[in-house]
Amino acid sequence: MKHTKGNDTQNQELDSSSVADEVDLLQLTLTLFRAWKLIIGMTLLVGAAASFYAFSASDVYRAHTLLAAAKKEKTSSGSLQQFGGLAAIAGISIPGGSDTDRIIATLKSRDFLRFFITKKNLMPIFFKGSWDASKEEWKPVAEDQKPTLAKAVNLLSGVVSVTEDGKSRLITLSVSWGDPDLASEWANEMVTQLNEQLRNEAIVESQNRVGYLEQELAKTTLKDMRDVLYKLLESEKQKAMLANVKEDFALEVIDPAIPPREPFEPNRKFIIVGGLLLGGFLSLFVIFLLEFLKKLNALSKSS
Repeated sequence: MKHTKGNDTQNQELDSSSVADEVDLLQLTLTLFRAWKLIIGMTLLVGAAASFYAFSASDVYRAHTLLAAAKKEKTSSGSLQQFGGLAAIAGISIPGGSDTDRIIATLKSRDFLRFFITKKNLMPIFFKGSWDASKEEWKPVAEDQKPTLAKAVNLLSGVVSVTEDGKSRLITLSVSWGDPDLASEWANEMVTQLNEQLRNEAIVESQNRVGYLEQELAKTTLKDMRDVLYKLLESEKQKAMLANVKEDFALEVIDPAIPPREPFEPNRKFIIVGGLLLGGFLSLFVIFLLEFLKKLNALSKSS
């Protein structure tokens, strides 16, 4: 009998709990139904604000070019590895393979971006509002608002992206800009400039090494050391010759950038849908907050 009474008590508690849940759910439903104007109004208001932003925001286009680190042409440097110790004694390093990390770091470097901005005369484009095209001079502005090369570098750095695929080792250079033609043009010309810059650096370095090696040859009488110097000299001359004739010196273009047809940003559908959802959630939050404050006020009065 005691066991039966215990079960009856437990069943009664479960029934009362389920009834309470049903009452709370009914009250919640009635509360939301009474506040339907607030829900619809706030949802439409936030959605309208999101729509206004989505259609007033400027289009941004992203152009991509797919690249690969240029393969080093084989020279006689491959046979020099056996003389590495002697070459080190002479203060000469044996040439290595391609340096993808160095290429990517150069693309992102401020010096490279600064040179590109200067060469392409991008300052009037970056700071169009401050440029008087008719007079071809800057408009008078406050000192802290004057266009500077440092500001231009920061701007270009923000619109240029360089990534490397870990598996294929392919490099993607992306440029995001409001003009699709300029975005693709800059992406392609940055690759051209990088190849030209690194090629010129390699030529100058090879010429300097050739001069140094010729001086060392004139001073050295040891046969083994002279053999190393002759081979190094031959290698440096071959490298200089290849650098002069190879246009894709550092990066080979797999797929050049073309003007994109569709804007990359803004995603108008996502912004509008997100605005409507946000408006709905905000309206629910306001309703629950008002109900909570109402109950809190009732409790304070009853006490």
